[in-house]
Amino acid sequence: MTAIPLHRLFVSGRESGALMATRDDARLSFGDFAADVAYTAAAVTAAGVRRGAVLSADPYRFLVGLFGLMHAGATVVLPPDGLPSTLADLRDRFDVLLSDEPAAADLPVLPIADGQHGTAAIGALDPDATMLEFFTSGSTGAAKRIAKPLAMLDREIATLDAVWGAKRIHRPVLATVPHRHVFGLTFHLLWPLAAGQPFASHVDGLWETLLARDLTDAVLVTSPAHLMRLGGIQRLPRGRGPVRVFTAGAPLRAAHAREATDILGVPPTEIFGSTETGAIASRTWQNADEPWTPLPGITVCADDAGCMIVQSPFGPGGAPFESADRIEMTPDGRFHFLGRADRIAKIEGRRVNLARLEEELLALPLVRDAAVLVVGDAPERLAAAIVLHDESRALLHTPGAFRLSRELRKQLSARLEAAWLPKSWRFVDELPHGAMGKRSDADIRALFATRQGKAR
Repeated sequence: MTAIPLHRLFVSGRESGALMATRDDARLSFGDFAADVAYTAAAVTAAGVRRGAVLSADPYRFLVGLFGLMHAGATVVLPPDGLPSTLADLRDRFDVLLSDEPAAADLPVLPIADGQHGTAAIGALDPDATMLEFFTSGSTGAAKRIAKPLAMLDREIATLDAVWGAKRIHRPVLATVPHRHVFGLTFHLLWPLAAGQPFASHVDGLWETLLARDLTDAVLVTSPAHLMRLGGIQRLPRGRGPVRVFTAGAPLRAAHAREATDILGVPPTEIFGSTETGAIASRTWQNADEPWTPLPGITVCADDAGCMIVQSPFGPGGAPFESADRIEMTPDGRFHFLGRADRIAKIEGRRVNLARLEEELLALPLVRDAAVLVVGDAPERLAAAIVLHDESRALLHTPGAFRLSRELRKQLSARLEAAWLPKSWRFVDELPHGAMGKRSDADIRALFATRQGKAR
């Protein structure tokens, strides 16, 4: 059975009693979902919402909000996180926030709840007119809006199902990654929903809680940031592990791929993609030099600078997408990934805009100048070189550089997710610059290769 297009989900004839999701010991049926979506759509329509944001840590309720907005004819806005500063920055993008989480007092909220039992019939959607808006880091430091019609997601899901859906396992899809990002949304929720495969309505950020569940023949959606933390965990008994492990967010290092294969019993399948393009290519890890294979219908090539150009049926407008990913093509049409050409870094599977992080550091009262870069290997980490205002330099002695770096991290955490917070710090009198005043990453990197300056 092939996956049902999401725009025809409620006119597909799927049985009301079909299992859609599990939440601990509770079973949530497709009929439950249809009733909850009908109730939510009616509430959105009654409120006159044209543009609605949706935010919930519970995957099932998140989908209730998402489909409720779509079936009310509203544009869906998907914030990249639930930080108050992020919602404030996006406040002019939505009329109301659909959420089951506490929100700022000045935000209009429609609560998401399940078990509401709406009775109105739900029809098909217009896949080209139903819009979802994602937000991700742009090259200038400002949040970048990426609008996608539902038709793009339907085409991507159909492609994923054609590649991996032949062996349908009716075990819940489990995840360690959040569904507010496009990889988790597509692989943990939307594809299983379209394919009639149940998903677990929880996200396990820790291996201890995930492995306490039954992983036998399950599908696991995870990231390199989680797979690199498998060290010390016992190998799963033969026949008790997942049937497939999908990972995305950053290339998986060879040592972590071998360890994951040994412990989980199956080699991870890596997904290469972006918010703009969706999934582009995949590879099931065999060795460190395994190239990436474009998905069916997707063409990849490199421009004169070695940057990737993607032609995808589920990309923006169907036009070629010019990426900042540097690649090297192989004669058979596959490619090797060589790294990023811009200042967007992948830290723990999250896109971190180094330019925006520097701006956030410069906004702190103690900081006069700042430079950020990525250092280290397996795992990579963010490093910040800081010049303090003259009146703040005494803080390097009392309370000291270590506690000062902790305080700066605390101040940043009010506006940024944990993955954005630098882990290595250097406090210097001036940042190194060349003769023409241009900052050299190599000179700044050297600060972290030595004990020069005050440091954490």
